[in-house]
Amino acid sequence: MNQNVSMREWLDWLTRVRLLMIVLILGVGAVWPQYAPASSANRYFLPLIILWITQGILHLILVRWIPNAQWHGGLQITSDILMISALVYATGLQESYFISLYLLVIIVASILFSRRGAFTTAGACLGILAGLTALASAGKIPRTALTAPTFEGLRIWFLSNLFGFLAVAYLASYLAQSLRRKGVELEEKREELLDLQDFTQDIIHSMRGGLITTDLEGRIILLNRTGEDILGWRFADVRGRKLGEISVDFWLPGSYEANMKHGFRKEIDFRTPDGELRYLGISVSLLRSRDSLRSGYVFNFQDLTELRRLEQEVATKERMAALGRLSAAIAHEIRQPLTAMAGAVKELARLVPLEDDEKHLVGIVSRESERLNHIITDFLNYSREKTYEFAEEDVRALLDETLTLIEKKPEVGPKYQIVRAFNGEVLRARVDANKIKQVFWNLCDNALRAMPGGGTLTVGLEERPFWLRIAFRDTGIGLDAKQRAKIFEPLQSGFEGGTGLGLSIVYQIVQAHSGRIMVVSEKDRGAEFIVDLPGVG
Repeated sequence: MNQNVSMREWLDWLTRVRLLMIVLILGVGAVWPQYAPASSANRYFLPLIILWITQGILHLILVRWIPNAQWHGGLQITSDILMISALVYATGLQESYFISLYLLVIIVASILFSRRGAFTTAGACLGILAGLTALASAGKIPRTALTAPTFEGLRIWFLSNLFGFLAVAYLASYLAQSLRRKGVELEEKREELLDLQDFTQDIIHSMRGGLITTDLEGRIILLNRTGEDILGWRFADVRGRKLGEISVDFWLPGSYEANMKHGFRKEIDFRTPDGELRYLGISVSLLRSRDSLRSGYVFNFQDLTELRRLEQEVATKERMAALGRLSAAIAHEIRQPLTAMAGAVKELARLVPLEDDEKHLVGIVSRESERLNHIITDFLNYSREKTYEFAEEDVRALLDETLTLIEKKPEVGPKYQIVRAFNGEVLRARVDANKIKQVFWNLCDNALRAMPGGGTLTVGLEERPFWLRIAFRDTGIGLDAKQRAKIFEPLQSGFEGGTGLGLSIVYQIVQAHSGRIMVVSEKDRGAEFIVDLPGVG
């Protein structure tokens, strides 16, 4: 297949060169008529050129029309030999200045054919030329030369042409064969290089981690597909840009050289173009050329966001378990004496006449005792093992029902706006309907309380591979890093009068549903609580 393509390219080139050569011959005959000696056959010069141009155009059409035909080369060489022979005869045979055109045909034959084809072409050219000369000398055809050649002159002329034709055939075929061998070797090396390049690309793009290579100034040379997914950037968009423009923490000039001997690794916070915060672990190494000189840097990086989330989740579970056990123990120890004290105070108020101030104090003790008892009850409910009744439910309907109840709350006035960022599509999950509505209610209630001056609560619902994602985004006071780390632990309420158990219970319920919950927030920039529930096919 490659040989056919190469032959077609040579033939296309030959047709173009032929037309150019014919035009040059026409110019020679018109501008310098002394190269075409006056003779009775000279009147055929112009018609021959026109016929030759016509043949060249026809050959060009045939090459484009039937590109894979094997006979194009032989047809073109044969027609060229005949046309050159006619031109030489018309311009004086041995006196013609166009005999050297035979050499061009021999060279072209050496390129298109094997060595045998080149010598066959040289023999055909020499035979036709000798035959025309012999016929003209014998008077069988009109003589076109201005002077009658001597036998010795013809012999020398013939031998010089014989030597020239054969020498050109030998040298041209030798060079053509060398060129073919080098071409085959080059094609093999090219195929090997392409295979190696594809192999390397497959390895690079199949890596589970991201890979970036840069030059010494930090301009990006390569970014693999996994790296595109992690960073959120397309390679076409960042190619040639400095890595520091993508992330300042990624590229710190002067920091790598000092640590490179012992290996260099660090973890950074990276924000994608979509605003998503990710934690990346980066290792940096030198990129060297064949002469062991530094030519750039290689950045291997992994997305540690999920790992960091799992670590925080495990730590939260451990703390919550310990706090749950401690809370249950303390609640049991406190509840009995607290009930006794509250009863004693009420009985004392009944038996002893009290002034108004004293009655007010007794009322405070009673109310605070009840409030403390309510908190203890919440702790016990939090630490007690819960039972769930799972069934396939339309999560969209449960969420919409909860939002409708939230909108009917008296304290939700016109300063709050609740946006439903989901359509009417049915999205099902295996949940406990009452428990999951409690999750939705607590998250919405917390979002409204985080916006004391009013704001917008946007609730989104979307289907992802294997998950249903419910997102509650507010425009409230937000959370700092310390608050985010302990947001799901008990007694972490940031609102006045709160027990700090609402989000802890939410966390418990989500975990019982084999789901996951996370928070994305910054201080004074709102917060987004994301709940992922396992979907059903």
